[in-house]
Amino acid sequence: PQQLNQQYAKTNSSASNSVGLPTHSNSNTGHYQNQDSSNSQPSVLAGGVGGGSIGVGSGGVISTGNATLSTRRVSLGDSSESNNKTASDLQIKCRNTKCDRSATPADAKKYYKSCHNCTHLYCSRECRRAHWEKHRKACLHSRASNLCRQVLATCKDDVDSQRHLSLLARKGFLSQGRGVVRVLFRSAEAAESFIKHGFQCMGEASYVRWPDLMPAEMGLELYSELLKLSTEYKPDSKMLIYVAICVVSEAPGMGQAPVRWERQLVSRCAKLKLCKSILAELELQQHALQQQQLQQQTSLTVVTVPEPTTEILILTFNPNLRSNNGQGELILTNILDILSRRGVLLRKHYPEIYQRLQTYTDGQTDKFNPVTLHPRDSQTGKSFVCIIMPVHTSDSDVIKLPSASDGNNRVTSIDVGSTAALAQLDDDELLTRSTS
Repeated sequence: PQQLNQQYAKTNSSASNSVGLPTHSNSNTGHYQNQDSSNSQPSVLAGGVGGGSIGVGSGGVISTGNATLSTRRVSLGDSSESNNKTASDLQIKCRNTKCDRSATPADAKKYYKSCHNCTHLYCSRECRRAHWEKHRKACLHSRASNLCRQVLATCKDDVDSQRHLSLLARKGFLSQGRGVVRVLFRSAEAAESFIKHGFQCMGEASYVRWPDLMPAEMGLELYSELLKLSTEYKPDSKMLIYVAICVVSEAPGMGQAPVRWERQLVSRCAKLKLCKSILAELELQQHALQQQQLQQQTSLTVVTVPEPTTEILILTFNPNLRSNNGQGELILTNILDILSRRGVLLRKHYPEIYQRLQTYTDGQTDKFNPVTLHPRDSQTGKSFVCIIMPVHTSDSDVIKLPSASDGNNRVTSIDVGSTAALAQLDDDELLTRSTS
């Protein structure tokens, strides 16, 4: 300690200028995060989790003697400080915010325990385990969220990738209606390979209709944003890309329990331009097909088979009115009645969804995430899509629901928080029978 105090006294006059380590910023969780203003980056519209990066320099807090000089992070392998400070001048602080222990880099390298997934250092396994719940969100998602941005940029800049995704988006729209192109990577390493090598390492790409989007996969906010974008984008010139990266991480077990494995999806979306060459090729193919059909009509009668329609039932309610007398009970009753008319018993067929709805309408929880069901109508024998979701009425939170003329889909939207919900359903069913 005397040696440290002497060294600190010698360098005290220049302490504020002697620490020149690079910092690594972590952006806040939220939507519309696109801090990169480069023209080559796509416009990132929404994200399931906030971005950021876990850099090499994230090991601890610098302290000299008993006084802290800076809150910048350092790692054991960082040599940028060697010109100004010796190893004995630095102190690595335990990353558990409730622990005040610190050690020299040499001792920390010997005795400290690092996070299973990043470079955070802890003085003991107990501190690492205690800090996990607070640390896990940034640890699991920051790298993957940053990779999602880079993947979206590669989808825009890589010519072969843009052609492939544009073809998938255009053919998907023509055959299935509005939707998004979902690109799934099974690991962060797979996403890095795509960023480095381009199209030859692309993840699993598929076209997903907007009614088939799963809220549980991407979270409430990104789901609401994708639902809104899928009704607003121009399919003749734009496409929606939804990138999902599977993150597998180690979570410290309790006591002597072994390490647990956790698997989660981190996702973001963007609206990109369609490849112009693909649009030209598809237009030529469509023109050639029309000419061929005209030639066939001269020799035989062509029987056109109508494409199958998908019935989509959207049950909405205003969460701001739930506290009114009897409003919560009305919401639950209307949902149960509307589905029971189609032979769907929510309590029996979807007990988990029923329990969530009952808990929400009783006021035991303040949040209800949208759900998408794919039940079968007992009267017609056909499957239909049912979306149950809260819709705010304020301008900042409004969600534009799909129109009733969405391609080949038949969309019905009912406000289950209204006393006239069942009457609206009766009118809709009467109109359907008269037009069918």
